[in-house]
Amino acid sequence: MKPVLTTILVLSLLNGAAVSAGAQPRDRDRDERQSQQQDRARPDGQRWTRGDRLPGQYRQRQYVVSDWRRRGLRPPPRGYNWVHDGHDNFFLAAIATGLISEAIYASDREQRWNQRYRRTYSYRDDIYYRECRTSSDPAGVIVGALIGGLLGNAAGDDGRRGGSTLAGVIIGGAVGAALTRDMDCEDRSYAYRSYYDGFNAGRVGRRYAWSNPRNGHRGELRVGSYYNDPYGFRCATFSQRIYIEGRWRDGRGRACRQPDGTWAIVD
Repeated sequence: MKPVLTTILVLSLLNGAAVSAGAQPRDRDRDERQSQQQDRARPDGQRWTRGDRLPGQYRQRQYVVSDWRRRGLRPPPRGYNWVHDGHDNFFLAAIATGLISEAIYASDREQRWNQRYRRTYSYRDDIYYRECRTSSDPAGVIVGALIGGLLGNAAGDDGRRGGSTLAGVIIGGAVGAALTRDMDCEDRSYAYRSYYDGFNAGRVGRRYAWSNPRNGHRGELRVGSYYNDPYGFRCATFSQRIYIEGRWRDGRGRACRQPDGTWAIVD
């Protein structure tokens, strides 16, 4: 009788071990399914917020925001990256886990911009575009899409354009009119190149000069400082000096980057 009981006991123990061993893969499968469900993109219209985890696809290199300073974002802490979702929305997420600690949505930035600067400027507000788009353009302002928004060349948030394409410039309003009132269309074409290069360079104090060989008019732009305003927008103070008709004329102003990435003269 003893051998029989021993055999039954051994078989019971082996079966129990087999059941335990078999349960482990099922538990791992369940955990993996739960992880995949957490990784799936949110339904349209639903926002990711602090504590959510970004889907794995948005943790790939092409979604990492390397020029966070130019976009008015704070420095990412150690172990975190700013990433975007291809729709002008930014998320500060842990590199290892994708957990979100901060979310900034484009609609919120547009609202904050309008609260601070009253309106968003488009290329239709630009002095050069309105008055000179059918005139001679020796510096290639129109063809090169130096004016913000032309040909979809505004610095977007799709990773590629935002990192490699410089932001267009919009010079409108009273300050824009004052800066360019003594220039003809050819002068403005050359001057716009200096605005475009100067604001995008990120260098303080450097001189960006232009000259019109046809009439001898010339000028220069200098950026005095870069800073983030209280709403987090990247801004630059600048001074301009132009020589036209035997006289030097000086001007000053401030440009800030709108939510779409374009530099706009705000005052």
